[in-house]
Amino acid sequence: MSPSAVTGLFVPPTVFPSRHVPRPSSLRRSQHAATPFRRIRASLSAASFDANSVSSAPSTFPTVTRPPASAPAPAPATPIPARALYDVAVIGAGPAGLSLSAALCHHGLNVVNLDATIEAPWPNHYGVWRDEFQAVGLDDCATAIYPATAVYAGPEKITLDRQYLRVDRVKLKSLLLRRCVEGGVRLCRAVVRDVLHTSDSESEVRFGPAGPASHAEIMENSFCDFEDVLDEGMLRAKLVVDCTGHALRFTATEPEKKFRPPWAQAAYGIEAEVESHPYQADQMLLMDFRDDHMQGNEKWRKESEARPTFLYVFPSGERRAFFEETSVIAPKAVPFEELKERLFRRLEHDGVKVKRILEEEKSLIPMGGSLPNRAQRVVGFGGAACLVHPATGYMVARTVSMAGTVAETIANGLKDNSDGFKAMAVSNAVWKVTWSLELRRQRDFLDFGAELLGVLDMDESRRFFDAFFALPQSMWSKFLCFKLDTPVERIYFALYFFVIATGPIRWSLLRGIFEIGRWRLIRSVLPLWLSAADEN
Repeated sequence: MSPSAVTGLFVPPTVFPSRHVPRPSSLRRSQHAATPFRRIRASLSAASFDANSVSSAPSTFPTVTRPPASAPAPAPATPIPARALYDVAVIGAGPAGLSLSAALCHHGLNVVNLDATIEAPWPNHYGVWRDEFQAVGLDDCATAIYPATAVYAGPEKITLDRQYLRVDRVKLKSLLLRRCVEGGVRLCRAVVRDVLHTSDSESEVRFGPAGPASHAEIMENSFCDFEDVLDEGMLRAKLVVDCTGHALRFTATEPEKKFRPPWAQAAYGIEAEVESHPYQADQMLLMDFRDDHMQGNEKWRKESEARPTFLYVFPSGERRAFFEETSVIAPKAVPFEELKERLFRRLEHDGVKVKRILEEEKSLIPMGGSLPNRAQRVVGFGGAACLVHPATGYMVARTVSMAGTVAETIANGLKDNSDGFKAMAVSNAVWKVTWSLELRRQRDFLDFGAELLGVLDMDESRRFFDAFFALPQSMWSKFLCFKLDTPVERIYFALYFFVIATGPIRWSLLRGIFEIGRWRLIRSVLPLWLSAADEN
């Protein structure tokens, strides 16, 4: 299911996961006894918008980084000796990397975080259900809170009585950075080259300079201190966590015989000032499958029927909004140029005249496919652990809520030296928490929903979502939020959905069980002790 792929974690276009950890053929070693750094103070605030830098014509798409808000500055970090043995090295400063780093230092661990763009605002727009961010105490990190959410599976609007939140990217990153700084996390702007396991208890993280600071021209009020790497260097850590996203730079996938490539969802969006728009300002538009704008000729109509896409909108008053055209999950993503054309054709059809484009976004999300190999020393978290919901693309809320549990598991493992410290034992414990048998079986069930959606045409997709949002909210919300925890809940969900679905969707479900779901679907609804036999 893909109604909210763009509402979870957005990622820039990236290469799908490779099966091997990259190993550079050569690496220039530093001649210095200590890694050379310089202290930098950076900002996540945007400079004033230059109207002359943006075209008002929809044929041009300049990208202007313009975070929606700023946040107060935290205290500066305390420097740590460069050759120190860190408890944990976290690679990546996205929502996963920073939330985990902050949680780790809460347990008193010595943590270093390395990221090539640590000084820059996150480029993508995030949206979450408000109750999920309330559960982790982050619902104040919002640029907008919508009392209700709207869906158009067909011509009639479906209003969902569940609040939706547009994440304040700047405030959330600043909050997590502040927690890291106050907890003593060492923040470094650096490109990680390689990870080498030098013994059972230590690893080497090799890194180099990140190049010119991105967004340097818009930095103003400092938010934190970080260290800018000026030369090639190395640090030692007991445990390494890969938070670099879906590319799996330092984590390996499952063995080749078990490997399944992920499917994909693509989206093209713009933050724009408009003369007006027809979307209700106090409702977030989650999905709009209406495609009257694609009926102008036979070619467009066939494209829309074969490759369904929907509109996703964050209204910001009457003359500004974020508009995004999103493809339903498929084995091969709809090209960005096609999504761009569809978006502007739709806006024109709906009478939306774009005055200025403030930001442009291209998002590609690998969904489903194989999990990472859980028998490896490097721990994956966030996109690198494939935490993205395989049917919706949601990940931010799940990631930040899981950070505390993962951090506690790491802390307990590092402190347990009863049999001598073994990094592999800690990694195994974390992977068991991140992808327990219960979670893997739930993912099997959600995978079936995703792959079923991937073979439906436009008319079938509309029928599917009509039935899906006719379910009790407690049921569809659990599906969207990765909360169908037990086999009994999953069986009940499947039977309820089958009963209320139309005849064609019932037939698609039955056909999908044999052609798509097969054993993976069957084991997802078996008692756990019985489904475990498959892995033994």
